[in-house]
Amino acid sequence: MKKKFTLIELLVSIAIIGILTSFLLPILGKSRKQARFTLCQSKIRQIGIATFAYSMDNNNYASYNNSHSTYYWTERLSTQSYLPEISASNSNVNSSPYKCPEGVELDTYYTSNYSQNFRLGLTSESGTAYDQYVLTSTHASSTVLHMDSFMTNTTLWKGNLTENKVFNADPEARVGRHLQKANTSFIDGHIEALNGTYLIQISTEASTTDFWVP
Repeated sequence: MKKKFTLIELLVSIAIIGILTSFLLPILGKSRKQARFTLCQSKIRQIGIATFAYSMDNNNYASYNNSHSTYYWTERLSTQSYLPEISASNSNVNSSPYKCPEGVELDTYYTSNYSQNFRLGLTSESGTAYDQYVLTSTHASSTVLHMDSFMTNTTLWKGNLTENKVFNADPEARVGRHLQKANTSFIDGHIEALNGTYLIQISTEASTTDFWVP
C-alpha cells in the first residue's frame, strides 16, 4: 500500500522548497547580471576593434560626430561597414553592437548605450567642436576610448561622470550600471570595469589629463 503524505509533511516540504528557492534566486539573478556584464564587455570590445579599423583607413583618427543629432560616430562606423547596419527593427535587440543589455532603450537608430571620449570625437552632442586627437599615445593604456554611457549620450566628457549620472536612480540610465561599475575600453585595446566612485573623482579633474588626451 502506498504511503500518503500527511498535511504536516506536505507543509514541511513546501517550506523547504521555499527556503531553497530563496537561496537560489539571488544566485540566478547574479548569474544573469554577470552574463549581461560579459556581453556588454564583448560589445564595447567589438566597437573598439571597429574604431581601430576605421582609424587605419582615416589617418589614425577615430570615427566622429558631425554635429548635434547628425551623423554620430556610431552611424559612421555602420554606414561605412565597420559595424553592422542599424534599423528601427534591430536598434534595441542584442544583435545591435550599440545596445547594452543593461542600458536604456535607444530612441533613434544611431544613439548608443556607449559613449566615446570627446577628445577623439571632434564634436559633442551639443554641437561644441573640439580638437580631434589621433589614436597614438605614449600612455595608451591610460586614455579612455569608449565607456558605458549615461542614457544614450554618444559623447563621453566630464559632465557625464557626475554623481547623479554615474549612480542615477534609474539603473538602466546610469553610467555605473554593472554593479556600480562601468565597462570601459582604452586606446591600447584593453577593457576595464571602472568603479563609479573613481569615475566621479575623474569628473573633478582637468580635461587635459592622460585619461582624456592621448
